[in-house]
Amino acid sequence: MQPSSGDGFGGDGSPRRPRVLVVDDEDLVRLVVSRTLRAGGFDVFDARDGLDALACLETVAPDVVLTDFNMPRCNGERLCIEIRKQRDAADVRVVMMTGGPLDESRMRQLGCDAVIYKPLPDRLPELLAAILHGAAPASRAGAWAVGC
Repeated sequence: MQPSSGDGFGGDGSPRRPRVLVVDDEDLVRLVVSRTLRAGGFDVFDARDGLDALACLETVAPDVVLTDFNMPRCNGERLCIEIRKQRDAADVRVVMMTGGPLDESRMRQLGCDAVIYKPLPDRLPELLAAILHGAAPASRAGAWAVGC
């Protein structure tokens, strides 16, 4: 892992690829999402659940955490709460993935930046890049919600 200078450039002076931590208890989901995001220009790290994600948060230093909502041991809601408690993670975007209904207002109150509904959008890398830049392009209705 190459250290970043913190100015958006990698250790060799080239632009640093955005880092995403993919958190999901389903191996196949992690694999597919990780491959999609790598192909879309992200450096990808993964964790099986919220506890594993918290354990590697400082080392990985992600720009965005893309987490499933329903997981054993530590779900996405608890992960979001714990990330927001950490000073070093104040700028980390948290994006929740879910297959079912979710109280987006509550997620916003907890510090979640966006909710993406499964099945995940085809243009997931572009969506995450837009979220990282504070905006998100329109997608099919109901597929995701930004600001939660």
